[in-house]
Order: sequence, then structure tokens, then C-alpha cells
Amino acid sequence: MDKNGQLTFSDDPMLQGINEVYQMIEGGDFSAAVNRLDELMDLDPDYPGLVDSYRTAKFWKNRYSEMSGLSAGRLTAEYLMKQWEIFNEYAESKKMTETNAYRAAMKHVFFKAADHYRIAFVDQQDTTSNFDFLLNLGSCFLKLEEYKLAIETLEYAKSSYTANAKLLSILAEAYFHSGDLPKSLLYFREAFYVDPSQIDLGLIKAKPVRDVIEIIRKDENSAINDKNMAEWIPAYAFINDVFYVRRNTSRNQVETIEKEIYNLEINYQKLSREQLDATNIVPRLVNKYLWLLDYYEFQNYSFENISEIRERLIKLDRRLFQEYFGRKKI
Repeated sequence: MDKNGQLTFSDDPMLQGINEVYQMIEGGDFSAAVNRLDELMDLDPDYPGLVDSYRTAKFWKNRYSEMSGLSAGRLTAEYLMKQWEIFNEYAESKKMTETNAYRAAMKHVFFKAADHYRIAFVDQQDTTSNFDFLLNLGSCFLKLEEYKLAIETLEYAKSSYTANAKLLSILAEAYFHSGDLPKSLLYFREAFYVDPSQIDLGLIKAKPVRDVIEIIRKDENSAINDKNMAEWIPAYAFINDVFYVRRNTSRNQVETIEKEIYNLEINYQKLSREQLDATNIVPRLVNKYLWLLDYYEFQNYSFENISEIRERLIKLDRRLFQEYFGRKKI
């Protein structure tokens, strides 16, 4: 009670009880959570959060009974992540994904899975086939704003999978929020080069990328929409010097880029303008040419190659590049 004898939140036994339940779920004590919920439901079965919490605690109580026979490490981590996928679908069907109980369970399951992945790594258990699990785990830590854990998880995964755009973009996002802007910009640049279609823009909140998206949306003469937004981000980022952190491109990488350009150009020549507009060929060509342009401008200067690439980029998108190159000297 306060001084005037009014009921305060701290005096509400139901509120205290449901908060205890959330703590139990986050701590993995699902049996205790179910028992406490039974008590609370006897007092007020319609109290907000009780039903969602009961469904959550009951689901994981049953899964933990099944999990008890698994050895620590990879098997337990895999089991937890598979069960999370099932729970997530169940939670979506019950409209529970924005609830406190859901978030408490998410914290517990992901931290627990991370602990078992660490055991697997230390014991040198086979984790090379678990890329999707590591990627999911990294995504989960990102959603929980546990950026250090996201980085630790995905840097390990990157040691075996260096050219995965989704992984690189999540790493870039985590590095941005952890305060390492250079690494963030480097990984964003490489992610959008590898495959823009793999990048979930819904996960990306980093200001540099959101700024580029805003620039594109404000371009009234552009036909870019949400469907092909990711494909054009590298071009607009280049023009606006957003992804300005680079690592040196090797000669082998240059040869790979040239082969990719060659194959894209063949397809480009076969299609009409309407057909091209229905594909990602033009933005992909632009992206590859910009990487070559960067190489010949900053690493292996070649006036001839720079001139040819600029000319080709203007033909691919005159509106975007003619004014830009007009302001720059070779």
C-alpha cells in the first residue's frame, strides 16, 4: 500500500506471481513454473499472460524430459534448436511471439544451446555439418541483442563458411551494435557482393544500411521496390561511399569476378528490357563491375580498365552513373 492506502503494483499478488513465472521460465525451471501457474489460475484464470505462460512452460517441461537422456554437446544443442523451431511455429499459431513468456523461453533455450555448442567445440565434436544451427543461433542472439554472443557464434561458423551472405550480414549487424563500425562495414560490403537475396533486411537495423534504403526510397525516379531493394543497395552504397572499408582483392578473386561478369553478360544479351526488369541481372552486373572498378582504382590502377568499366556502367544505368562519374576524375 502507498501512504494513501491505495493498492500499488507491488501489492498485486497476481503480478508478482506472473513475474516469478517469467523468471522460472528464463531459468529453465519449467516444472516449478507449471506448478506456480496452477496456483495462479486458481486465483484468476483470466489474468493477462497466464495462458501463454502455461502453454510455454508445459511445452518445454515435456521437451526437457526427453532431453535428459542426451549427452552434453552437439546432440543436446541440435535437439534444443530443432525443438525451438517447433515451438516457434506453435507460438506463431497461438499469437504468442510478442509475449513475455515467449521471450523468456527464447533467452533460456538459446543460451542453453550456446552452452552445449561450446561444449561440442571444446570437445572437438563434429559441428561442421551444423552450419544452419549455428546461423540460427547467431540470428537468435542478434534478436536478443546479445551481440557479443552472436559474434562469437558466427565467427566460428565463418571459419568453415566464408562466403555466406546471410552469415556475413548478421555478423555485420552484430559488429555495428557492438561498436566496431569498420568490421561492420566490411562485412556488409562483402555480404551484398556474395548474394543480396540471402540477406534478411528485416533483421538489419544498422544505420548505414537503413540510410542507404532511405536514399533509395527517396529516389523518385527509381523503380526499385521492397522486392529488389537488397539487389540495389550495393550500387547506392558505392555512390554514397557508405561501405568504405575494404580488404584487398586477390588476383584469383578478380578472375572469379570477371568470370561472373562474363556469364551475366551472356544472359543480359539474350533478354529484352522487360525481361531484364523481371530479373536481378542488371543490379548483379552493376555490383560485380563496381568491385572491379574499385580494384583498378585503388589496388592495381589501370586508366583503360577504369574507363571501360565506367562506360559499361553508364550503359547499364545511365541515370544512376552518368552524373556520378561526371563529378569524378579518373
